[in-house]
Amino acid sequence: MNQHNPIALEVNKIQAYWRKAVHNNEQLRLIRLMILPEEARLYEGFLKLESSPHGQLEEVFVTHLTSFEGEDTFSAAIIKDWLTTYDNSTALLQDLEAQNSALSWDPAPFRQLSASPDKQLLQLLQSFQAALPHQPRTLVLALLPRQVSDTRSFTRWLTKLLKLGVPTGVRITVIDHVGKDYLLINDRPFPGQILSFHVPLQLAEAIQRLATSGNPNDPEISYRKCLFEMGNAAKDKDIKRLHYWGERMLESAQRSGNKGLFATAHLSYAGMLFNFKRDPKLPSLLDKATRISKQGMQQDDKACLPLLIQSYGYQGAYAQIRRNYMTAIEWFLQQAALAEQHQYLPQAITSWFQVVELSRRKDSSRYHTFLEQAYKCGLPMTDDEISSSAYAFLAADYYDYAYTNKQVSLTSEIDERLGRVFGKDWKAEVDKMKKSKMKTLMPPQLSEEEEEETEEETSKQ
Repeated sequence: MNQHNPIALEVNKIQAYWRKAVHNNEQLRLIRLMILPEEARLYEGFLKLESSPHGQLEEVFVTHLTSFEGEDTFSAAIIKDWLTTYDNSTALLQDLEAQNSALSWDPAPFRQLSASPDKQLLQLLQSFQAALPHQPRTLVLALLPRQVSDTRSFTRWLTKLLKLGVPTGVRITVIDHVGKDYLLINDRPFPGQILSFHVPLQLAEAIQRLATSGNPNDPEISYRKCLFEMGNAAKDKDIKRLHYWGERMLESAQRSGNKGLFATAHLSYAGMLFNFKRDPKLPSLLDKATRISKQGMQQDDKACLPLLIQSYGYQGAYAQIRRNYMTAIEWFLQQAALAEQHQYLPQAITSWFQVVELSRRKDSSRYHTFLEQAYKCGLPMTDDEISSSAYAFLAADYYDYAYTNKQVSLTSEIDERLGRVFGKDWKAEVDKMKKSKMKTLMPPQLSEEEEEETEEETSKQ
């Protein structure tokens, strides 16, 4: 890692604190890295870096992304993933042997899952640590679950391992959030074994320095500098300063002669103004972004297709905020059609979700027609795409419609598909997901008072 890179310098801070607080503390068995939400990617990168040949710390890190689905199954899931990773590491093991650092570990005793998987996991960690070359070496199991079904259950699992006794030379590392303490454990039964710490970082400043380093006359560097300044202005609710940097960004992007960058600048500027929904400049920025993106597509600028799709979505969101619901539906329909035409199916489904929800509330005569089109749009999607998009919400609604109308083959088709992705209780799972994501999927609206004030301000322009 380039030590002059601003992000690398922040990682160095974590490494330095680890050496100071963790390295020579032989009693430690569990390390809880306390982070702020915006630091998640950096800490993930830190743990993955230390698990690679480029790691800087003295310990041997093994990072696992195994999903936590329950305290009774997690140890077995880690063992399975551990063995899979080991079996797929033939080249690495050969390199270690060539460097006189052979790993003489025997995985055979762990191929058969025992009746006590928690004990078996600890035995696996102990045997692997003992097999590490250049002893004494400490093994760190870093857990970054892709998903955690229940943080309280995860905490109970960690407590159970501590009670069983994490072996000497082995440490478990998890990530928790400052002020939330999702994985807080009573440390009185485990004196000296648990350490929680937060390393103060200047991540936002580091990202800004990295993004704006280089030739200040380069339009893309100038664009990024303006974007950061606009973000700071928006955070301070300083609309005058936001407009100042927004205009500078447009000027810089236009000088580049790059249609994609020019359209991006308009969309970025408009996106910032969504924090000030009554600003009269917002619709003109959206119209120009749409027009420039179309011009870029005519000139075969590949970057302009996703920008045009995005601009249609912004237009729809703005119309919806202004309570122009029929106009919003038409914009989202255009977005869905263009995204589907070019096989951007997850984006198309998001657009269809907007159309269906708006028609349900404001244009019920077209609701079922739109719902059917939305369902058919997502038929080519993979299970992973279904699980990470709004398609499950649409399919669940279409299931209810088909069930009401006694369309047995269609209900069976949907039941099989969603059951494969979310399990036999898919209805409850999808309903829970929809409730948690609804606010982020649907843009907020102006109140009637805000709308009247906006119309008065616009008429004075």
